Amino acid sequence: MLGLNKKHATEEIRNPPSDDSYSMIQALFAKNKEIGTYTLSLTILELINQEQIKCDIDLDESYDVGSKLTSEDMEVMKKITFRIANKGELKTSETLAINLLKNMNKNKKFNLKFMAKQSNNPSIANKFEKDLEEFAKAIENENEYDGKNYRDLLENGKLTSKGKELKKEWKDFQGYLESEELSKKYPPESADENSAQILYASCFDIEKNALKSRENNAPLTDFIDKDGYKLLNIIFNNALLHVSEKRKGDGIFYGVNDKYTIPGGG
Repeated sequence: MLGLNKKHATEEIRNPPSDDSYSMIQALFAKNKEIGTYTLSLTILELINQEQIKCDIDLDESYDVGSKLTSEDMEVMKKITFRIANKGELKTSETLAINLLKNMNKNKKFNLKFMAKQSNNPSIANKFEKDLEEFAKAIENENEYDGKNYRDLLENGKLTSKGKELKKEWKDFQGYLESEELSKKYPPESADENSAQILYASCFDIEKNALKSRENNAPLTDFIDKDGYKLLNIIFNNALLHVSEKRKGDGIFYGVNDKYTIPGGG
């Protein structure tokens, strides 16, 4: 598993290799390197964990989205409701993520099925793209991405030798997150650490596997249990597919995934 030697693993394997933000871990060391829709979904997971977004789920059983979006998936979305609390101090990127959701849904309370339908509307999709670009720039500015914070890890868009070494350490950490044996031997020591490990797993798209060996004891983990991270990515990618304004200049390429389409025109 990812080069991880289980026999020689100690409790230190539970510790993340670096203290970088979730968005930077995803951008530097995961397969989804663009700062875009996946970063936005990850930020929303953080906001759910911080209770800045209340997540109510009217569904008891675990759920997995299949290879194609179905009417059953849409009904599951209907049972997942977001309510934006927006309390206390937030980072600029978090405020922009919340404002993006408000602009997209025209309300502070909405279910994912409604948001999915909204993503088919070209005028909403156009606004979404502009909001996403502003959000992405805020993430880069907050983390000084491609700046002095990452000069030792990143050069000309590629990982340096130090960056490659750190990537190997993150692969070992992924191995721990996915290993039922190691996760039970060295489990998270608190509910907060449990949720943090699920966020780290989400950076690498292994959140459902990691949850199998961890407690579903918080709104964030329940959202992951219903494949919520994947649903968010489907909705946001669908919005980019419905952008009708072709803009010039400093637009960002987000690597749109058109594998899933949401039924119903705007």
